[in-house]
Amino acid sequence: MKSKLLSWIQCLLILMVGIGPGCQSSESNSQGEDFLGNVNQVSSGDTDDSKLLGFFEGKATPLEATYASLPQGSVKPLGWIRSMMLSDLKTGVVGALDDLFPGIKKDDLYRTARRGGLEDVPDMGDLVLTGEAWEKSIMWWNAETAGNWWDGFVRHAYLTEDETSIRQAEAIVENLIASQDEDGYIGIYKPSLRYQHKGSNGELWAQTTAFRTLLGYYSFTQDKRALDAVERAMVVTMKEYGADGKNPFKLENAFGGVTHGLMLTDVCEMLFDITHKSIYQEYATYLYKAFSTYNINRAFNDLRYPYLMDKDSLFTGHGVHTYEHVRTLLHALYVTGYPELQTAYSNALYKLDKAILPSGAGHGNEWLAGLEAEPTTTSSEYCTMLELRNSLASMFQKGGELKWADHAEKLTYNGMMGFRNKEGTAITYGKPDNCYILDGHHHEHGEKRKDVRYKYSPTHSDPAVCCVPNYSRNFPYFLDKMWMKKGDALVAAMYGPSVLNTQIKGKKIEVRQKTLYPFSDVIQFDIKVKEPINLDFMFRKPAWSDALEINGELTVSEGDFVKVSGKWEDGDVIRLKFHQHARIHEHSPNHHFIQRGPLVYALAIPHEEKVIKTYAGTDYTDYHCLPQSKNFERLRLHASSESAVLIDEIPTHASNPWHRSDFFLEVPLYDETKEEVRKEKFIPIGSTILRRVTFPKASE
Repeated sequence: MKSKLLSWIQCLLILMVGIGPGCQSSESNSQGEDFLGNVNQVSSGDTDDSKLLGFFEGKATPLEATYASLPQGSVKPLGWIRSMMLSDLKTGVVGALDDLFPGIKKDDLYRTARRGGLEDVPDMGDLVLTGEAWEKSIMWWNAETAGNWWDGFVRHAYLTEDETSIRQAEAIVENLIASQDEDGYIGIYKPSLRYQHKGSNGELWAQTTAFRTLLGYYSFTQDKRALDAVERAMVVTMKEYGADGKNPFKLENAFGGVTHGLMLTDVCEMLFDITHKSIYQEYATYLYKAFSTYNINRAFNDLRYPYLMDKDSLFTGHGVHTYEHVRTLLHALYVTGYPELQTAYSNALYKLDKAILPSGAGHGNEWLAGLEAEPTTTSSEYCTMLELRNSLASMFQKGGELKWADHAEKLTYNGMMGFRNKEGTAITYGKPDNCYILDGHHHEHGEKRKDVRYKYSPTHSDPAVCCVPNYSRNFPYFLDKMWMKKGDALVAAMYGPSVLNTQIKGKKIEVRQKTLYPFSDVIQFDIKVKEPINLDFMFRKPAWSDALEINGELTVSEGDFVKVSGKWEDGDVIRLKFHQHARIHEHSPNHHFIQRGPLVYALAIPHEEKVIKTYAGTDYTDYHCLPQSKNFERLRLHASSESAVLIDEIPTHASNPWHRSDFFLEVPLYDETKEEVRKEKFIPIGSTILRRVTFPKASE
């Protein structure tokens, strides 16, 4: 391994300094057959679009967000969400990743192993490198892996109140704080590279993942050292990569880390919410303008303003970048109110609609490639789902349209849950909605090509250790957006077992959601206060619910919400019940799917597992999933499928309702082979491994 690593580094050094003919390898790279053509779309010269961005010099007229976010950590998990988060910490991938992928523990890249060149890059596990130009990005990769895992792990620890994990989280944060230089710098580069890159640059991206971790820790502990560390570091970055410094996106070439750095927007929003300092809003707006000025690599900048002016083109770039960058565009729009950005945002939504799958996921594994979403042939990546879901929550918070909250909840409970195995010991990196096989290949139109993303793994260390760290961020960020405020009213934006602790009018209030939602149609809100409080609650009525009962009475919603007002005392209860039934939805003419409430249902395909890698000293494995039959192929939805019967609401004591045999729909299907109608068992997509989600309709 050591000699192979040295040869990799030699290849990369040749690329970096520009000497020699380049390196070849007897092995193909581990990224897949279509990776290089997509990743390397570097512009042949500077494309300066500043002439299109003159409107940024105009007077800003900020827009007011519809809802206000609550402080991070205000909502903690209960019920099955807490059980799953604890399981993921104690026996699943969230708690085990730093042992399974040694790069997290051994590569102290923010402190003792900062990068001054490719000679500083450690062993990268199962990556197979061939000397391609994009591989210079390897310098920052562990900042994404470790930083995103730290962010999710720290939040898991405090949200579940697991003392062992909290001690580990404290050690992570202490090391980050100790890494800060006297001038305030926190990052992964030695002075020889810091803020002076000519090519691939992970500066802002590495800071984003570290700063999100520190601010998450601050939200739970109120340890001001963490907040002060981030603010001091931001002073350095805003000076070096600001309006009076260098444009971080004006480079000779760039790959994913450069434009991932645009997500320092998340840090700016967190800092503004905590400190109310407008400088952070202004800096995030500057970053979007700077990003829109130069086209370096078309693979990573779908959300640049100039490209969004072409409304009718489809997204072509790297899915994760596309979906996360929606937040930066939206932030800039609300800070400035520029009508040009409103047009850009509207065009982005038009394009986004073309990319959505029945599960709520946006396709892109890795690339959107100018394709519309197709449930069998266009897959999603776990990272794309997480970033899309977080953007949808931001879209709802700012713009207030109910459909974005519906979409965020649907994606969480369907697409995202459908990537996790039952035990939480592995997820798949990439997966289509109609997933007939996971064998390390992409299957399309009877042909297949190698793609290692199609398997279950606790690391996915051959393509990139990115999806598993992002899995750890799922529920913490979802919980943060469950509740919002509108004035002094509490807004129930998304539902699930949880407990809210906040203050309204200076009075503390606790609200517990006791429910097995999304499996149950009933949610009970238990209110705990020390003294009576006059308060309005606003409960979201999802588009999939025919009606909503409040305490046994049918209600008429005011717009998209049902408002419940009163003087609340300790022990008061509000009980919601949704009225919903199975519905057939059309995704495209030959793709229809069944949804009941927030859950999309699928025909599970029996499978067998084939282990392809073991992790020494553990029970963790990488494995393929192979179908045991093809009985799912020639089936159509029968006309009566919308009358599908839900078999039993799950008992309220269930700690993990996702893999129970007593919860399913009975769906009439027409079998073309046997020319008969039969009832089949459909289960939630989040409970499946291999599955068929969409079907053509049988002729009447």
